[in-house]
Amino acid sequence: MKSVLAAVALILGTSAPAAAAATNFTVLQLNLCRSGVAQCFDQGGNNPMAKAASTIVSANPAVVTINEACSSETTKLVNDVKAQSGRVYTLVRQAVGKRVDGQTKPLLCTGGRGEYSIAVLARQDLGAVKAREGGYYGPQDGGSEQRAYLCAKFGTVNACTTHLSTKRPAVEQQCQDLKALLAKYGSGTVFGGDLNLRYPGDPSAQACVPPGSFRKGDGSVQHIIAGGAFGFGSSGKTTIPGTDHPAWRVTLTR
Repeated sequence: MKSVLAAVALILGTSAPAAAAATNFTVLQLNLCRSGVAQCFDQGGNNPMAKAASTIVSANPAVVTINEACSSETTKLVNDVKAQSGRVYTLVRQAVGKRVDGQTKPLLCTGGRGEYSIAVLARQDLGAVKAREGGYYGPQDGGSEQRAYLCAKFGTVNACTTHLSTKRPAVEQQCQDLKALLAKYGSGTVFGGDLNLRYPGDPSAQACVPPGSFRKGDGSVQHIIAGGAFGFGSSGKTTIPGTDHPAWRVTLTR
C-alpha cells in the first residue's frame, strides 16, 4: 500500500503524508534527603542542591519529581536552574505532614529551611497549572510523619509524585491508593517517586502500577511510571553527592 501511495504521489507531483515523529519526554526523579534528621543528610559532608541543579540543566527534563526536599531550597533550585540555563520551571509543592495532638501540620526541615515537602517541577512549555491535588494517605505507619501524595494537571501532561512509608502494611495500602490515583488521572500521566518498594520484591513496586501504564525503576526504590500515551526510550542514573539516592532519569516517547 505504501508503494502505491508513493507512486500516486509521484504521478501527481505531491508528497505522501509522513508519519508523525515521536518526541522525547524526559522525567527526572530526585530524592534529596534534606530533612536534617535522617542519616543521609549532607552525606559525606556534601550539600546535594548544586549538583541537583546542574543535573536538571544537563538532562533538560520536561518533568522533575522531588522527594525529601525543603520548601526554601526547592524554590532556590528552580531559580538556580533558570539562572544557569534560562529555562523556567513551574513549581507545585505538597508539605509532608506531622501528627501533633490529633492534628496534621506541615513537618519542618531543620535550620529554618521551610516545610519538608514533595514537589513537581514542570518545564514552562508544558503549560500552566490547571489543577492540583495533594494530601495525606489514610493508611499511615503509626509514626508522627504523615506520608503525602501530589498530582498536578498542566496544559499537556499530568504529573504526580509521592514518598511511601518504609513499613508494612502501610506501604502496601499506600501503594494501592497511589495506583487508584494514577488510574484516575489517566493515560497522559507521568509519575516519579520513592516507593520504598523494589522490583522484584515482596511487596513489589509493580503493585502500584495501574493497568495500561508501565514502570521503570532504578534497581532500588525510585520508580517512574508512565501512562499509555507514552512509550519507553532510555534511562540512566546520575550520582548526587550528599544524598543516598541517585538522580533517576527516564526518557519517554510520545
